[in-house]
Amino acid sequence: MAINLNFKSADVKASLQDPAKLHYIPATIRGDGPAKVEQYFESYTEELEDKTLVNALRGFPLRGKRFTLPPAYSGVMFQETKKPLSADEERTMTFAGAFKEFTYWNYDKIPSKNDAFEKALDWMELSDVLHEPLEERDEAKSDGK
Repeated sequence: MAINLNFKSADVKASLQDPAKLHYIPATIRGDGPAKVEQYFESYTEELEDKTLVNALRGFPLRGKRFTLPPAYSGVMFQETKKPLSADEERTMTFAGAFKEFTYWNYDKIPSKNDAFEKALDWMELSDVLHEPLEERDEAKSDGK
């Protein structure tokens, strides 16, 4: 099975001019069309003094946090418009938007460094350091720094 991603770099750049508002919510919602998120969800979000967010979904309490991707990164979203009939069929995903920040929600617990999203963002920063060219460090050592 192959997965094809349809997008152009220009689409991502254009989308970042007016980025999508993205919420990761620990729930399954059977629908993929437009939703009035600002009216029915964001308007009920409260920000606490410690910068965590509080809301509820279907009566379940949510605790959230806003995350910003590192400067060199952009997030992209894809949408599959035609579901395959079997797991072996080729799949095609089409570009649906781009973002630089998102809101991550947990059920009734404050997002922490132990959450998968927080670890992934930490890994991106660590990866940058690990893949930094060694010449810059070697020159600093030879200069006595």
